[in-house]
Amino acid sequence: MKGKRELYRYKTVIKKHHVEAFKQAAFWMEEGEEVPPTYMAALDFQSGMTFQTLTEQLEFDPACVLHGSQSYEYIKPVAVGDEIEAIVIVTGISPKRNLTFAKIETTYIKNGESAIRSKSVLIERKGDSHV
Repeated sequence: MKGKRELYRYKTVIKKHHVEAFKQAAFWMEEGEEVPPTYMAALDFQSGMTFQTLTEQLEFDPACVLHGSQSYEYIKPVAVGDEIEAIVIVTGISPKRNLTFAKIETTYIKNGESAIRSKSVLIERKGDSHV
């Protein structure tokens, strides 16, 4: 695949009870309105970009998908109560042997400006070991 393609877009507000549940699950010890660095992944799932939705959009078999990598670039802080718009884009899909690599980039926008950028790689493995 050449070029970029939007997969999903959503708007949401960061809710305190969701952040508190995430902090508890992640053993985050710091108090306050601060959002833990990896909370944005949970925000995606809470806002409709489920694993099922993602694999359907990529036309990947969910039973054959591995999470290859994840990175975050923090541009502006986000906190409880912030309204966020997230835009999920596939920046490339490339096959290699019995693997297909999908590069995904999500931009989280706060007050009309990029606040966080996430990049990930999903790998679909097919072939003789296909489930």
